[in-house]
Amino acid sequence: MPSSPAQNITGKDLLMILIVTLSWGMNYPIMKYVVTHYPPVSFRALTFMLGCLSLGAYVWHTRESLFVPPQERWLTFKLSLGNMVLWHLGLVMGLTLLKSGRTAIIGYTMPVWALLASVLFFKAQFTWRTSLGVVLSLSATYFLAKEEMAHFAGQPLGLAMTLGAAIAWGTGNAMIKHSKLSISSISLTFWMLCSGMLIFSLISVAFEREAWRWPHWVEWLAVLYGGVVTFAISYVAWFRVARKLTPVTSGLSIMLVPVVGLMGGGWMLGESIAQSDLYALGLILAAMAVVLMPSRKTSP
Repeated sequence: MPSSPAQNITGKDLLMILIVTLSWGMNYPIMKYVVTHYPPVSFRALTFMLGCLSLGAYVWHTRESLFVPPQERWLTFKLSLGNMVLWHLGLVMGLTLLKSGRTAIIGYTMPVWALLASVLFFKAQFTWRTSLGVVLSLSATYFLAKEEMAHFAGQPLGLAMTLGAAIAWGTGNAMIKHSKLSISSISLTFWMLCSGMLIFSLISVAFEREAWRWPHWVEWLAVLYGGVVTFAISYVAWFRVARKLTPVTSGLSIMLVPVVGLMGGGWMLGESIAQSDLYALGLILAAMAVVLMPSRKTSP
């Protein structure tokens, strides 16, 4: 029997996977460098703004509609809270306290929380995959928490913020999968970015106004990378891959992100990679493999 169209991987698909994996993975050390020197919420607000402009330009070029029916607007906003606002807020604040590679490992427990949220809130079947994925993910968190508790008190707070961000993204992702929306994924992403830009701008005004300054050129490069590459280009690439390929194949781009983040932090920032980091990374990759691989269908 010939393969289904979703299983035919072209060179363009591989390029998309490479773009997503490298851009999202290297985003962690880049963000870590910036938030160490620049107000973190203000930095993310700038990247949201640039992401909106970039993705808006892409949509204008492709002539895709951004119209959201009135009955779907409140739902669209609610979906943006977990997937954009809480996820990125916990991430940038966690990065101020944790190593970039460690943040990537914790952050990418999110597919496990998405599966668990589907079970708890949407009555999805609780299988051995769900149980094993949660156990592996919590075991990885334990390794990192044990390492952080040996340091000053701020580090466990960073771990809690990043873990909370991952749980928020996972829950938000489960909500998206179980929500009935007529708008396209690109349109949904655009309005999510706009919501993030608005909320992060308000938080920045409220809490970081005294720390505002004009970014220097390296920080502007990071803003450009975050807005154009991480948000606009990579989201478009991800949706193309996720829609066409099987969950296993598209999931590979997610599974390799924490690896790139961990190694990128060591290469760019000189962060040491502890044995506990490698243990946690292995457990997270195992958990993600368990929850992302589709069940084998039995023949009739």
